[in-house]
Amino acid sequence: MVNDDFGVGDFIYDPRVYDKLNNFDGDLNYYYELAAKHNESVLELCCGTGRLTIPLKEKGINISGLDYTNSMLEAARDKARKRGLEIDLTLADMKNFDLKRKFSMIFIPFNSLQNTYSIDDVSKVFSSVAAHLTDDGIFAFDIFNPDFHFMISREKDFVEIDRFTLDNGDEVVLSEKSKYDTASQINRCTWRHEIGGKTIDQKLDMRCFYPLEMDLIVRHNGFEVVDKYGCFDKSEFNSGSKKQIYVCRKVKV
Repeated sequence: MVNDDFGVGDFIYDPRVYDKLNNFDGDLNYYYELAAKHNESVLELCCGTGRLTIPLKEKGINISGLDYTNSMLEAARDKARKRGLEIDLTLADMKNFDLKRKFSMIFIPFNSLQNTYSIDDVSKVFSSVAAHLTDDGIFAFDIFNPDFHFMISREKDFVEIDRFTLDNGDEVVLSEKSKYDTASQINRCTWRHEIGGKTIDQKLDMRCFYPLEMDLIVRHNGFEVVDKYGCFDKSEFNSGSKKQIYVCRKVKV
């Protein structure tokens, strides 16, 4: 049984902090090229504040977004309005949603599937995706390739991983400490935010999916792997890859 305490702290989803920390676009071209081939209708799950949703829309992708966190969606809507964009953004859980339409591509970027902690919940995500995917549609996602050496290096003490300045001028120093739970395969991370003399600790638990395990999860849930990469440049997946990047399709029966 999975510990009910697994999860992600609310402050990590604060858009003021989230957008300053997550301002990279190394995955944008990859998802754009994929979406451009399946542009009848695209759905991004865990779209957050629109880091990918908005630039993909600007590039002509017919995209909708879904996220579990209202504050993130409000930030995405605000950014879209300022850019003169209309994007359908829905507040819902990717484990159980019903948009009453199908999409030619559904994707979950940025390791977000790793915030699904039990096998049953992972299966619910795949089931919801399958119900909303056209027969020839694709399901794409990216996750980390688990690295024991990296996780162990974060067990002894907090390690600074970033620092940035908020719009109000406050400097944020972000540090991480983690402890790997072998029974659940969950890396129990704590993110420490030092802001204006205050310290805010937040949990960021991430389920580890091992390469052969994820291949079996895909197959068990009625999908087949079309492509699997180790980097967003589409290089081949191998033991040294930092990422597992999947493109899947429903198995035809």
